[in-house]
Amino acid sequence: MSNKPRSIAKQLVLLFTLSTAILLLCGVGVLYWTVVRHASYEDNSALADKAHALASDFEKHGGVTALNADINTPGGADRATFLVRVLDPAGVTIAETSGMTTLLPASTFPPAASTEIAVPTEYHSAGKLFALTARYARKDGESDAVTNGQVFTIQVAQDRSSDERFATRFGFLVAAVLALGILAAALIARTIAHRGLRPLGEMKRSLGKVSPPDFSDRIDPARWPPELRPLATAFDDMLKRLDDSFTRLSQFSADLAHELRTPIANMIGEAQVALTRDRTAA
Repeated sequence: MSNKPRSIAKQLVLLFTLSTAILLLCGVGVLYWTVVRHASYEDNSALADKAHALASDFEKHGGVTALNADINTPGGADRATFLVRVLDPAGVTIAETSGMTTLLPASTFPPAASTEIAVPTEYHSAGKLFALTARYARKDGESDAVTNGQVFTIQVAQDRSSDERFATRFGFLVAAVLALGILAAALIARTIAHRGLRPLGEMKRSLGKVSPPDFSDRIDPARWPPELRPLATAFDDMLKRLDDSFTRLSQFSADLAHELRTPIANMIGEAQVALTRDRTAA
């Protein structure tokens, strides 16, 4: 594992972008879930109301005849929003929307376990999404449909292909917004990090102006952001110590030169005198 220090700017950009991405993901995720769930709830309510209305018409207005308008829709199963099938007590189809057998056989529907609406079941067929439900119904005039065997089953399918396409497109839109948001967050984070670290560059330039023999310059902690004031104070203290040390060193050098000047001058004089005297060969 490398011990090389990581860039502060890069860490700031990464953390800011990551936190923004998490917030965006939570926000758009909740939005997507809410929209799709609301659409599903509305569809389930419409399907339940439709099944209830069909069962009510069947029971009170003459059985299958009362459902002809809903069963025989223009375009058949390929274009109908609701597809309807009626099964007799023996489970035999007695009426259904044209083409429904091919798309949605009776066996694909959930069982109608009571007179209440069964939980819708999703089913894909021919590239379409359908929500399926079924409920029991009886002809008007029967006192106890279950015990005397006159229980009919109404199967209702709702074409939700458009909702599925909407959910898919909306999902792509949410993903695009998330991606653009993360990209924008990274660019903003880079700008913020650059501006936030700008005082460090200014401090570097200020310190770069300090050079021997003059250590009297100070970088003045008061002019820096609170986060950099301790560092500025430490640098000023260091410069003060360097200035004091350099001053003492200069004074010591001057004193040493003064103390050595006379002895050295005497030695030079004696050497010159010695050189001017006549010397005899040994």
